Amino acid sequence: MQNIVNNAGIMDGMQPVGEVEDARWDLVFAVNTTSVMKSMRIAANIFLEQGHGVIVNNISAGGLYGARAGAAYTASKHAVVGLTKNTAFMYADKNIRCNGIAPGGVVTNISSSMKNISEFGAARQHLGLAIMPRAGQPEEIAKLALFLGSDESSFINGQVIAADAGWTAY
Repeated sequence: MQNIVNNAGIMDGMQPVGEVEDARWDLVFAVNTTSVMKSMRIAANIFLEQGHGVIVNNISAGGLYGARAGAAYTASKHAVVGLTKNTAFMYADKNIRCNGIAPGGVVTNISSSMKNISEFGAARQHLGLAIMPRAGQPEEIAKLALFLGSDESSFINGQVIAADAGWTAY
């Protein structure tokens, strides 16, 4: 194994912190954060044995800003940003790199994971969606993941790269 891409994720229901239920919070963190950590832990130990490796975490623009989803999703993705940066630092001298991708809106089925959508939260989040230049295609994100896992990106470590058609530039 030379690299790993963590790409699983689910949405919340755009609930602000005052509306989020414990069960939804726990589920979102289990999928979006804890599973990433467990995968990274396994990969790091394999990479230490083989002397090299690359971890790429598909995070989200929601991990960079507060106005892209509800409280649970946003917090879970911010946690993965920190985990990515910490892992990059911890293993930098072991020839193990760790980077993240922060996609904006991408045409996937992730919205099917949304439950109990908050009217208030969805209305607030719509303000952020209004400035999204366009939705991306999964292939566009995959190409960035391939680059980050390749030797061509050997000097890139501990970074979270926005791939969002300029959405986070606003």
